[in-house]
Amino acid sequence: MDATNGVILDPDFLALGLGGTNMMAMLWTVAMGRQAVGVEMRGDPFLGVHWNIREDFYHQLGLIDQMILEQYGEARIPRRANGKLFRLAECFYSEQTSAGDIVADEVIDGFDADQHIVGTIRDVEFIDDRWRDGLPNRVITILDPPVPPSQPDAKKIRTSMIEVLDGPSTFQAEAASIQKLLRRYLELMEQQDLEHHHKPRIQLFTHHRVVQTESEGFIHCSDGRKRIRIEALQEFDFKGQFVRVREPNSQIIDLGTPELFMIAQGFKSSDAKRLGFEQHDVEVDHNDGRGAVVAQADFMAGLLEVLVGGRLRRRISSEFDEDGKEYWVRQIAVGHENDPEVGWVLVQVPDFKTFDPIVAGLVPEGTDPNSPEFFASYQHLIYDFYIEQAAQILEISPQELRKVQMIYGPTLFSLIERAGDDSLVATNGVVAGDSFGNGHFLTSGGAMTGMIGHSARVLEYWQERDRGTSPAVAIRQLADSIKEDTHAWLEVSAKEYSQAAPINFGAKRIEQISKASGIATSARSNAIDAARRQRHALIPLDPSNWRRLFVRNGKVLSILPELNASHPQRRSEEAASSFLASLKDQPFMPRAITKKLDLESEPGQGEQSIIKLKLNADPDMSEGEQTILMPTFKTSELLSDGERTILRSKPKTDELLSEGERTILRSSFERAQHIQKQLLRIGSLTPQNAQVYAVLEIEQGENIAQHMTINVAGMTIGRPDPKRGIKPDIDLTQFDTSGSVSRLHARIRLHNNRYYIEDLKSRNKTRLGELILTPLRPEILQNGDIVHFASVKATFRLLGASELPTPWAQS
Repeated sequence: MDATNGVILDPDFLALGLGGTNMMAMLWTVAMGRQAVGVEMRGDPFLGVHWNIREDFYHQLGLIDQMILEQYGEARIPRRANGKLFRLAECFYSEQTSAGDIVADEVIDGFDADQHIVGTIRDVEFIDDRWRDGLPNRVITILDPPVPPSQPDAKKIRTSMIEVLDGPSTFQAEAASIQKLLRRYLELMEQQDLEHHHKPRIQLFTHHRVVQTESEGFIHCSDGRKRIRIEALQEFDFKGQFVRVREPNSQIIDLGTPELFMIAQGFKSSDAKRLGFEQHDVEVDHNDGRGAVVAQADFMAGLLEVLVGGRLRRRISSEFDEDGKEYWVRQIAVGHENDPEVGWVLVQVPDFKTFDPIVAGLVPEGTDPNSPEFFASYQHLIYDFYIEQAAQILEISPQELRKVQMIYGPTLFSLIERAGDDSLVATNGVVAGDSFGNGHFLTSGGAMTGMIGHSARVLEYWQERDRGTSPAVAIRQLADSIKEDTHAWLEVSAKEYSQAAPINFGAKRIEQISKASGIATSARSNAIDAARRQRHALIPLDPSNWRRLFVRNGKVLSILPELNASHPQRRSEEAASSFLASLKDQPFMPRAITKKLDLESEPGQGEQSIIKLKLNADPDMSEGEQTILMPTFKTSELLSDGERTILRSKPKTDELLSEGERTILRSSFERAQHIQKQLLRIGSLTPQNAQVYAVLEIEQGENIAQHMTINVAGMTIGRPDPKRGIKPDIDLTQFDTSGSVSRLHARIRLHNNRYYIEDLKSRNKTRLGELILTPLRPEILQNGDIVHFASVKATFRLLGASELPTPWAQS
């Protein structure tokens, strides 16, 4: 301790960045009887996202409680405001308390003595909405929720990060609440030592950073170690950006040369870069013939006040580009047990999707991208896409979801997996957490890898030192272990970029999901190399953005509808018509397959779309609790004035706008007390039959001349004859210059979810591939089949047909 300024000099451990990784590392350090100093420039924890937490973290907290008790005795354990001993594991979770709408500090203080910080996961759901055999298809897998441990057990802490990440998540909690739990413990320990004049175990410097001047921050020592000096900061919001400057008249604080320092400051660390650390893009080979591609995906995040509850719900669905290629996109809904104000929904943006207001026709060509009109239209496209996608996973209609209060987002950002080559950046320093490498965040893998994995490697470092291992050897082992943990995360998360089954369901559960959906986990979606993909105009997600709230006033939903067994695109004529219109002009890749089939025969085992739900029904539930709820869709004509958004391509003055058309933009949101929160109970709806759609591509030369939509009732093909009153559904006159097509040439119709074609005794015959059709004998049509109506050539297309493996046996 420096007696002149009260600073711990040459600490055993110095944490640069006080996220979960480094705070856990500080706790392990103190538990091993050593001193730890922490430096953080952003002040109090604020990260707003919700984490899915593996049970290993709970067991680690229990072990820390035990080690600190054994190391220092009960007298030097921090106490909560209510006088009770501060036990980390007990505040985190206990069978004697409950989950709910909590304030972390109230639980920690003991003011709220009835609740703990985390919620348990009561429902684990996986929705597979990918198309199969050219049709929308839904498979819902409902898994048994993990059983929370009754008490901490150090023997259950796994040392392999692959095993940790392959295991299911047990708890859910706001990231800031977990970080506050750790921070308050460290703060109280620091305060306790000061008040009782004990040798300090902890010292925290919040609103501080390493001095930015190259020669004054990290000072090189002759033995390769770094001496570190820090400075106090002031933070300002300058024109929408957080700016940090050195506090006027403040003195540089010399922390000396720590035995070990660790940089864990988020995915982009300037301190690590100053020490020569570099990350590189992670490439993944999906065995799809295209070689290694950069692991990248784009997402939107938003916080909706919907009671998702103690639920982990994942969804994967099919999106199609203009060439008809299928891409798999994911959504996740995470809540908090008994808290209706927590509904984090993250949705993936297809690689081919753009949000260009000019392309969308919302503003005219040449509109200045910096103009209010362009920005408003861009935000409109972002919000609409997010609501449509969130509605699919929440089973709430977009119209109803727009009325729900939204506290954060939607924010668009891009995730690119990156990792460094070596964690060691100085003889006494390493890089850890997201600063070393980052994988797919939807699994909360980053938090788990840092807090459970990297931090525990610091414990191993001190254990090695106690065994007599030299600092040089121990830190080399530490750096290698950090890299090993991160590579485990990257390996496990690679499947999130193409395979269907999500990581945080666990390896055994992934196999169960695969069997239920009939699609092997090795099946791949089309992925676009980051270097070749059509780029979005994306704004990187600044960590400080989590502190920027933008409230969309609305209601709070306390009931989440039950999952519907039908695919969203198979529920109503209105939804199907909208979907058909969106794909009307899409060309598809050919796949010529010809097969004979008796029209009266039933589909075989491999031809059936099978939907199985593994439900854990409670026989004691009331009828109202067992009702399957389903949203309906509204057209824009049914929207009330308050629900409509009017976008104009050219600015109008206020004199030209009616009262209802004016939009007022404010720099800050209204106070929370002015927001009226209403509880809405959603009623049950009746499912409707599925609809199937197809098109005929009429070809002329090398080009597709026209797309002809085929409706579900079946259609006749030919040339009209007004005198005889013959009017076929599809008129080929303009493509038949020689008059070779008969008046009623052929018919295409749907039977048992299959399309069939039959020749209607035409003069010049109908050919399906090389097969000349026998009149009035139906033949099955498959996606990509070439059909000749006399001299007119056409290709039959099923919407969304994709090459997928044969279904697994349903067992």
